[in-house]
This record gives sequence, structure tokens and C-alpha cells, in this order.
Amino acid sequence: MPEQNRSSIHHAELEWRENGQPVSSAFDDIYFSTASGLEETRHVFLGENRLPERWASLSPGACFTIGETGFGTGLNFLAAWQLWRQCAPENARLHFISVEKFPLHPRDLARALAMWPELAELSRELIAQYPSYLAPGVHRLRFPAGVYLTLVIDEASRGFEQLQLDDPDRDSLVDAWFLDGFAPSKNPDMWSEDLFQAMARLSAANATFATFTCAGIVKRGLKSAGFALQKVPGFGRKREMLRGEFTPSPVADPHIHLATPWHLPPIKQKTPDTVAIIGAGIAGAAAARALAERNIRVTVFEQGEAPGSGASGNDQGILYAKLSPKPGPNGDFNLLALQFAQRFYPAVCPAAVHFDGLLQLAQTEKEQQLQQQIVEQLSLDGDTALAQPVSAAQASELAGVPLQTPGLFFPNAGWLQPRQVCSALLQHPNIETRFNTSVQDARYVADQWQLAVPGSSTTVSFDALILCTANFNRRFPQTAPLPLQPIRGQVSFAQATEESRKLKLALCGEGYIAPAAARDGNPRHSFGATFKLKQTDTEIRAEEHRENLHTLASLLPEIAQSFEDQSLEGRAALRAATPDYLPMAGPVADWDQLEGTYQALRKNRKQRIDRRTPYQPHLYVLAGLGSRGFTYAPLAAEVLAGWIAGEVMPVSEELVKALHPMRFAIRALGKNRALTD
Repeated sequence: MPEQNRSSIHHAELEWRENGQPVSSAFDDIYFSTASGLEETRHVFLGENRLPERWASLSPGACFTIGETGFGTGLNFLAAWQLWRQCAPENARLHFISVEKFPLHPRDLARALAMWPELAELSRELIAQYPSYLAPGVHRLRFPAGVYLTLVIDEASRGFEQLQLDDPDRDSLVDAWFLDGFAPSKNPDMWSEDLFQAMARLSAANATFATFTCAGIVKRGLKSAGFALQKVPGFGRKREMLRGEFTPSPVADPHIHLATPWHLPPIKQKTPDTVAIIGAGIAGAAAARALAERNIRVTVFEQGEAPGSGASGNDQGILYAKLSPKPGPNGDFNLLALQFAQRFYPAVCPAAVHFDGLLQLAQTEKEQQLQQQIVEQLSLDGDTALAQPVSAAQASELAGVPLQTPGLFFPNAGWLQPRQVCSALLQHPNIETRFNTSVQDARYVADQWQLAVPGSSTTVSFDALILCTANFNRRFPQTAPLPLQPIRGQVSFAQATEESRKLKLALCGEGYIAPAAARDGNPRHSFGATFKLKQTDTEIRAEEHRENLHTLASLLPEIAQSFEDQSLEGRAALRAATPDYLPMAGPVADWDQLEGTYQALRKNRKQRIDRRTPYQPHLYVLAGLGSRGFTYAPLAAEVLAGWIAGEVMPVSEELVKALHPMRFAIRALGKNRALTD
């Protein structure tokens, strides 16, 4: 995300005409034609980009990408989606990228879209997925049948720059442009030279554009960026509009690497038809689902007898994030991942989701000060759907039990059933599962990953391999140098008591507890969990039950006391965490070649080396989710899918780097340390 105070991001201020049409108060301009906004969209953007005929001629499974300036009410997106459903081939995917500086508040969005009854079904889908808190940066929204909306909250040029990886092969993704937004006379800052150059860098060969305006600033900017222009009849009272095509100069290269491009993807390569994933915890299940939805055939190997046999196998999992008052990779990813997960799970596995609210209590003065800073910096109040500050009395009323401290209430978070979630994610026609199967060896031979598995006299082969094996990544020499540390965690189970049955919400603070859930016909609570660095056994320890009870007593003393006479059950497993507590999602380097390629960084970490990381072919990892696996996994899996399918990334370039598995190796080289430290 841009380095700015997030409270400076404002929703659009609107005035409403008698006919229900919204007007921007800041720009004194309409969002769509007073005659018929929907027909204008169809004429200007769908028709003049020749989308009906282009989409009808796509091959099955193809991907088409649209870039738009000014999301506004989402009308253009909905009209494009409606047309896509009518004429796109089977299994094709639509990516719609839109940048908006002043997004509509969710209630204003719903009010504006009510004007178009024929779009009501799609409008409901958009409103359900629309982010509850529109932080600056990149928001990925997913819809049925392979439709994706990447909504960037920022100025137009800077928003598109966030999506660039400075790689001419990878960045050239956009097939058609919708140049919308307020008129240049009303909002000249948007129609800048930087915007048109960003468009050029993101445009595929022969990308088209259409716009309602023929203003000189637009014509000059598009022409200088390499677009051929044509005036054609406009819509309604507009006599003319512009359309055209990207015709870049063969000698022009707008991609200049100002720093060592270690994060660039492998040289453009074919999307794999088949992928093997090792591990069926939440990382492997989310990765498998993301790829399967992109028409990639996936086989998941799991040494356990069912999904979620490792750290993802508890009775109950809490969906929460560690918000930060300061912009930065950790706080930004937590914020975006939480919101993506809140939208993702109810859509994919609703029966396993209990998002009835979550309270994050501030149990110390330091934590209370931190939460107050979060409230101020993120502009949280009682009307904010992301999180709301609550007093101890308000928290008690929400939870149904007496609480002594204030906190943050997350109305759309809560708890889920981990094993059921993992199982549901793997239910897809493009996913095959092999349980009780431990992969003994993996080697890349003759352009294929060949896996040795028990019970087979021959190896099984795949185009690509993803390791989602947490701490077991060290068993494979290809990923052994990745710095993952084991963290033992023991969760305790207690039968529900008269006192504990009053608990209505998931609580977290120093520890956590979920409301009672039925297990073998008897309601019981999950609470914990211990945090033991570099301990690798999974035996149940009585002292850790006592530790969990002690932690619970700081949250809910009466409930903790009601559990003391029970013979507690429990489960211990190993989380895998990275040194910076962000997950790894992306390709894995060839370690020997990496050392040679970036050797000069050992002497000067700022040395510019204009070479990309040498990667092991078609090898990826999704690991290091730590104690927030169910929060991180869905968005991290989307990042991984972006790498593999060659699509626009669901996060900014800054976060692509922050999640890149090789970030630790690059830091080690810059500090002249061993790569395996």
C-alpha cells in the first residue's frame, strides 16, 4: 500500500437527484449518463472495444483482462460481467482491474445499483463481495464461473503502478481499456501523462481502448503512449468519442529496473496443465482450489488419512488478524487477508463457517494504547464493518459473559471448522486427492516433476510442483534452505458448562476461546493455545493444559474456574513460521545459481544487478502461515495462482516482494551471511 495515513482515504461524497442518480459533490459530475447509463456503457465500452465478437472467438479456458479508470458505481463491471456470461466460452476467465480514488460507501453502492433491475442478480453478488473496509491498496474480489475483480483504491496512475512488476513479459496483461471517470474538465489530475504511460506498460499487444471523451489532453496522452486513435460517434448527445489500439514502437522499452529485480517471475512460461501439491492442510487445500478454479488439474498428496491432519486439524479455528496503526507489509497484508478470508469462506464452504463476530480484547495498558492508535489511524467507529471499538460493558453485552477490558469487535469474523473447511476446498472436479501417501522424493526430469510414492513401481509426473508441507519442507533438498521455524502449539478441549454456554462469540487476547460446538454429540470448547518455539514433539502435556487454563482465566475467570475439575482433552501440532511472520508464496530459486547471480550483494547490498532470480523450474511453495493460517491462506493462494497462471496479482508489488520465498536469501546476501541462516 502507499505510504500514507490510511485515515486520509475517504468515501465518495454524493448528492442524489430525484431520479435516484448519484452526483459527485467533489467533482460536480455525474457517474453515468442521465439518458441511460447502462446503454452508454454498452455503446462506449463494450461495443467500441468489440467485446461481443472478441469474447465469442476466445478459445475454451482463455483469460481476458480489462483495465478501467474510475470504478464508480461498478456499472461498467456489471455490464461487462453480464455480457461475459452471454458469450464467453466454457471455462474462460475474466479479470477486471479497476482503480478508484474515492470509492462509494457500500450503502451508496447498493442505492446506486438499484436503478438497474436487470442487473439485480449480479449487483447482489457485487455488494456481497464489496470490501467492508476500503483501505488503500489492492483488493481481490472473486465471483462464480471464473470472474475476478481487482479493485485498487488509489489515484489512477499510482494504482496501476502498484500492479506492475517491471517485467515486460509479465506486465503486458490488459486486453481492453475502459477509460471512464469524471470528465477531464472536472478532474484533470486523473488524465495524466503518468496514467497513459502506466497503461502502455500494462497493455498486451493490440490492446484496445474506448473512452467517452475527445479532450485534447486525452488524445495527446494516448498518442504519446503508443495508442492509435479513432474518432467515432458518441452516445446520446455526445457527438464523438474515442477508440483505438495499442501500437507500441518496437524500439521502445518502458521497463527500466531501478533496483535489482530479484522478485521478477521466471521468464514467461506456459501455464501448467497438471500440478502436484504435497500437503492437504489449509495451505495445500487453498492452493489446490485456487488453481482448480483456473482450469488446472491438481493432484494433492497427503501423508495423513484426511485433510487437515496436521496443524490445520483442530476442532475450531479462529479467524483473526493482527492489525497495525502503521502502513507496512505485515499490517497491510493482515488487513487485506482478513477481509478476503471473510468473503472467501462463506462463499466456498458456508456450512463450516461461524462468522457471528469476534472480540479482540485489550488486556494490558500497552494493548489498549495500540488499539486506540489503530482506531484513529484506520478511522474505525461504531459504523465500521471491519472493526468497532467497544467498552468493557459493550463487549460483555456482545459476548454474553462479563468482561473486564475494552477491545475491538469484528462483526464479520469469528470461528470455523478447520477439517471441514479443508475438505470442502478440495471438492472440485479438477482436484484429485491421495491420502495416506507420503512422497519420498521429487526430481525434475525431462520437463516434468517426477514424484516417488509408496506402492508405485514408477514415478508419477506433473508439469509443476507446490510444496505445502510446513516444517516438512526441510525434507526436500529443493526447499531445505528456506528459513521455517517450528512452533509447537497445544489447544485444550473442555466440555461446555452452565457458565460457558453463555458465551456467544469467539474471544481472543493473550489466548483465545471459541463458543461451544458439538463434538460426538457433546458441546465442547476449544481454547489455548500454547506457543513453544523450536519444540517439535506433539505429545499432550498436562502443564500446557494448566497454562491454557491460566491464560483463559485472564479472559474469562468464571469460565476457566468451571473447567478446572474436568479432565481436559487436547491436541498438539506444529505450526511453521517465518522470521518476519509473513507467509511464503511464490517460486523457489536454484540455490547454487542464486549465490552466483547475486554474489555482488555481499559487498554492496544496494548494488544494482539487472538479472532476475534463477529459479528451479516450475517449483513453488506456500508455507510459513504460522498461527494465522486460516486468515492468510486464501489470499496467499491467490498470489500463488497469480505466479503460476501468469495473471494480474491480487496484491501490490510491495506485497509480492514481502511474500516472496526468496526475500530471506536476498537479505542474507546483503548482510554477507549464509543463505541457510
